[in-house]
Amino acid sequence: MSTAEKPEEKGKAKPEPKSRIENLEETVLSLIDTVEGQAKRIEALEKTAVKKSTQRFGTKHERTAVKDTKTGTVYPSKFAAGKALAPDYKDLDPFDNMVYYKIMKADPERLIDATEEEAAAAHKKADEELAAEVAKANEEAVAEAKTKGK
Repeated sequence: MSTAEKPEEKGKAKPEPKSRIENLEETVLSLIDTVEGQAKRIEALEKTAVKKSTQRFGTKHERTAVKDTKTGTVYPSKFAAGKALAPDYKDLDPFDNMVYYKIMKADPERLIDATEEEAAAAHKKADEELAAEVAKANEEAVAEAKTKGK
């Protein structure tokens, strides 16, 4: 080292070593940041897991709309598709709860999941048909009650 550098170094104040308390404070603050970051990640993962979780007993099960690739018909649920298509297959009972899966085993490419728009339209149509059936049954019950009352 040259003699010119030595006076500059002597003139500079050496940084004081950090005390144990300061080191601990920095470590604790760093750990707090890490824990907060992990908590946010866990929360995001929990939200994702809830969305992707399988149905549990006692929860509402959503209908899955399916589309018949042969006819283009969209059914509001797997059960409705199985019930409608069972006559096309030998020895399948349309009232069997598992008929959809039996059709899928026999012909895996026959039914596919419907798009969101197709599903919404199929669900709306099914709900309207159900409402019409209920209204008709109510009208028949009222008419029957009137005839019995006379």
